[in-house]
Formats: sequence, C-alpha cells, structure tokens
Amino acid sequence: MIRLLLLVVPLLELAGLILLGQAIGVGYTLLWVLVSGILGVGIIQRQGWGMLQRLQLQMARNGSPFAVLKSGMWGVLAGVLLVFPGILTDLLAVPALLMALTHRRASREGEADGPRVYRNGDHDVIEGEWQAQDESRDRKPLDRQ
Repeated sequence: MIRLLLLVVPLLELAGLILLGQAIGVGYTLLWVLVSGILGVGIIQRQGWGMLQRLQLQMARNGSPFAVLKSGMWGVLAGVLLVFPGILTDLLAVPALLMALTHRRASREGEADGPRVYRNGDHDVIEGEWQAQDESRDRKPLDRQ
C-alpha cells in the first residue's frame, strides 16, 4: 500500500502541475512552486524554534507540553507538505496549518490533554480525579515487641 502511494502521489503531483501550467502558464506555475517551497521552509523554521520556546515556557510553568507538541507537529507537517512541489500536497498543507493554529490557541487557553491548573486566592488548584479509599484497609498493624 505504501509503495503504491509512493508511486501514485508524485504522478498526481506532476499531472496537477502540468494542468496548472496549461491553465495559467509556465511562469506562474514555476512561481507557485518557488513561493510554496520558500513558504514551507519558513514555516518549518518558525514552527521549530517557536515550538522549542513555547515548550520551554510550558515546562517552566510546570504545564503540560502536549498542546505545544501537537501544534508544532502540525506546523512542521504543513511546512513539509508545502516544500514538496505540487498542488495536492499544497492543498493538504492547508488543513495541517489550520490544525496547528487551532492547537496553538488551545494551549494558550488551557492545558489541552493535561490537568487544568488555576489559582483560587493564594492556592493553586489542579483538577483531577481521585477515589476515596478505606484507610484502615491500607494500614498494617505495628509489631510491638
């Protein structure tokens, strides 16, 4: 299946570029490929360094790094898809970029995929689940000798 995909995707990309060249001209098609490649490299660089900085901030605040990692992953994927020349990969990069922006907003509002932490007066509150246990069952009798 993967081998078939590795054969079909470049052929579809080539066919798409040929059709685009016939529709808008060769110069504009080459400009499209050049601009999307430069944009992809810029997104990869920005997402990579930005993700590292946001990850350091989250870890310094003892926050959950999951939302930062998701945002960075989607951003880098969008950049890689833009670097590959072709219409299909450029179209697939748009939802990946939107997912990166969505996860970036979620990481600012709260801790996605982690416990929610907030301040209540002078106390930090960490939301989570707990179960009450019978303490007498957990205690072992002391041996007094």
